[in-house]
Amino acid sequence: MHWIWWLIAAYLALPLTYFVIPFIYKNASIKKRIIIIVLGDLNHSPRMNYHAKSFIKKGYSVDLCGYLEDDSKSDLAGHDDNLIIHQLSIINNSFNLPFIIFAILKVLSQVFGLFKLLWDLRGAHYILLQNPPSVPILAISIFYKYIFGSKLIIDWHNLNYTILSIKLGPNHPLVKICKFYEQYLSKFADLNLTVTKAMKKYLVKDFQLLDEKIIVLYDKANNSFNPETPDTFHKLVTKYPDTFKNIQKNEIIVVTSTSFTPDEDFNILLDALQKYDIKPKLPALRVIVTGKGPLKSEFLHKVKQSEFKNISIHSVWLSFEDYPKILSIAHLGVSLHTSSSGLDLPMKIVDMFGCGIPVISLNFPSIGELVDDGINGLIVNSSYELFETLSEIVIDDKKLSILKSNALIKSRERWDENWNSNLGKILPD
Repeated sequence: MHWIWWLIAAYLALPLTYFVIPFIYKNASIKKRIIIIVLGDLNHSPRMNYHAKSFIKKGYSVDLCGYLEDDSKSDLAGHDDNLIIHQLSIINNSFNLPFIIFAILKVLSQVFGLFKLLWDLRGAHYILLQNPPSVPILAISIFYKYIFGSKLIIDWHNLNYTILSIKLGPNHPLVKICKFYEQYLSKFADLNLTVTKAMKKYLVKDFQLLDEKIIVLYDKANNSFNPETPDTFHKLVTKYPDTFKNIQKNEIIVVTSTSFTPDEDFNILLDALQKYDIKPKLPALRVIVTGKGPLKSEFLHKVKQSEFKNISIHSVWLSFEDYPKILSIAHLGVSLHTSSSGLDLPMKIVDMFGCGIPVISLNFPSIGELVDDGINGLIVNSSYELFETLSEIVIDDKKLSILKSNALIKSRERWDENWNSNLGKILPD
C-alpha cells in the first residue's frame, strides 16, 4: 500500500514542480551568472566595472547594478551581449532633512527597491557586493543567498563604519551599530576580496573572518591606462585649449584626481603650492585637477583667492577616454587620499602608475603596499613636506628620471593578469 501514498505525494507535488520552483528560480540558467551591485555611481566605480569585464571573459553573464549620476550612460553600455546594466534610482535629500532622518528614510527606500531588483534577478549563481556601503545591501544579499542558493562575495574597498565616523564621530551610536552590523553580517559571505594585505589582516583579527575565505586582490590599471604616445600631448592641447593655454616648454605638469570629499584634504595641496609659488628660481607649474564632488566649489574659490604667479591651476572634467591620456602626459601625480580606515588604497595612484608617472602621496598606514618611497614615488606627511619634495624633484632631473623609470616598470602590472591569477583561477568556468 505504500506505493499508493507515493503516487498521491507525487501527484500533489506536481504544482510545486511546475509553478513554485520556476517561480523561485526564474532566471536560472546553465550558463553561470553573477549579479554585481554598487550602491554608488557606476562611472566612478572602476574596480567593479573591471570585475564585470573579467567575469564576462570568464564566460559569465553579468547583471551590473548601480547608480548613474547626471542621467549619463554607463561606460560599459553596449560593451557585451552578456552584460545587462540595471540603473538604481538615486535618492536625494530634496527637503534638506537632518542627516540621520534622511539616512533612515533613504535606507528604507533602498530596502524596497533592492528587494524588488534582486527578486527580478533571482537565479544567479553569485552575487558580488561592493563594500562600503554595506547598509542595507549586505543584509539583503544574505537573505538572497539563503533563499535562492547564490554564493555571496564581498569586495572590501574600505570599512563602512569608519567612513560614517568621519561625519558623526567615532563614538556616535550609529557608528557603533554600523560596525556591529558590518562585523556580524560579513561572516555570512562565502568569499571576501580585499584591496590590501592590511585589510585582510584587520578582517581576520577584528572581524574574526576566516583567513582562507579572504583573497587579497590588489587594484591594477586596465588596458586603457598606458604611457604617453608621441601624439598624445598635441591632441590634448587641441582638444582642451583652456587647460593648456600658453603652455611653455619648461613647465612641469602636475596632475591630481580628487573626489572633493573630506577624506582628501586639498588644503594640503594649496598650502604647498602657495609656498612653492613664492620660492624663487623654480620652474612654472601647471596643475591639472580632475574630478568633481561636494567640496569642488570651495576649492575653486580658494584657488581664485590665492592669485598664483608661477602656478596655473586648471580644474577639468574628463571623459573616460581622455582621463588616462591626461595622466600620461604629466611629469608627476599627487594623491591627497588619506583613508578613513588606513586600510585601503587610492585607485588614482593605480591609474597614474598605469600611465607610467611617479606619484607624491600623503602618508597613511597601508600606502607602502602600493608606493615604494623613493623608488616609484615619494611619501609625505604634511603640506610643508609636499612643498619641499615638489620643489626638490622638479629641479632634479636625474631623480625624476629614476622615479619615472620605476613607475614605467610598475605600469606593466595589469588587472586582467592579476584577476585571473587570484580570483579567476578558483571560479568554475
